[in-house]
Amino acid sequence: MRSAGIDPATGKELFIKKDGSYSFTYDTADEVVLGDTEPKIEGVLGTTFYYKGFSLGAYFRYALGGQIFNTSLFEKVENISTADVYQNQDKRALYDRWSPDNREAYFKGISLVQKTDKSSRFVMDENYIEGESFSVGYEFTQKFVKRLGLSALTVQAYMNDMFRLSTVKNERGIDYPFARTVSLSISATF
Repeated sequence: MRSAGIDPATGKELFIKKDGSYSFTYDTADEVVLGDTEPKIEGVLGTTFYYKGFSLGAYFRYALGGQIFNTSLFEKVENISTADVYQNQDKRALYDRWSPDNREAYFKGISLVQKTDKSSRFVMDENYIEGESFSVGYEFTQKFVKRLGLSALTVQAYMNDMFRLSTVKNERGIDYPFARTVSLSISATF
């Protein structure tokens, strides 16, 4: 359902019905399709630079104009029980909640926490850029390689998933962590 946010007077979520009226009651008959996970623009930018046997490569993945449902906010901030508040939580679970002193809050009040249904409050525009792949290498000179009895010798280091900058603050990698990998290769041709 579309959301008008948290009502400053009560701390409850205010929903927008299909006819444009407001209600505190979530009604599945008023659900609408919101957002599109397909970005308007996406791609990879990259280059490799060579200089006197050295090579440096950098590849960045980007996406602009898509939306995601922020499950971190929905599951780990909004839908926590009163007992869960005392466990290790995202600081937004405590500081960004409605209270008589914080009436312009993004989340319902702790005392009002009950099952929250999916609404447009958790659909967010996502634009991101990732440091997908980096490499640095050196191709040894023919003079040195010939002394070793080889025809070519190259050393290369690769780094993957080094960073991710996104407009959405979302939990990543708790249950299935994404891997930042570093690898080294030595290529010798006889």
